Amino acid sequence: MEKHILIPAENFCTSHEIALTFLEDLNNFGLVTVVTKENTLFIPETEVQKLERILVFNQELDINLPGIETIFHLLERLEKLQHHLSELENQLKRFQ
Repeated sequence: MEKHILIPAENFCTSHEIALTFLEDLNNFGLVTVVTKENTLFIPETEVQKLERILVFNQELDINLPGIETIFHLLERLEKLQHHLSELENQLKRFQ
């Protein structure tokens, strides 16, 4: 069974100077995943980088949650298109 490292949400929120309710809002909005164990919120380590990017968008650029959702959707589409382009380039190389 694979173990995931979980970070206490309260520790993350304290160190990043954000309210726990903001993290809950992000979870409810579907932007990040949090885990609840014994009535305590935890952030999977795999979500930390994404969460920190969200904080930059929100705090430094003053982008609201719907705007952040749109940005992440577009970034995901861009990543898929780049992957598809790489596949097509590899196929083209085989014919050259």
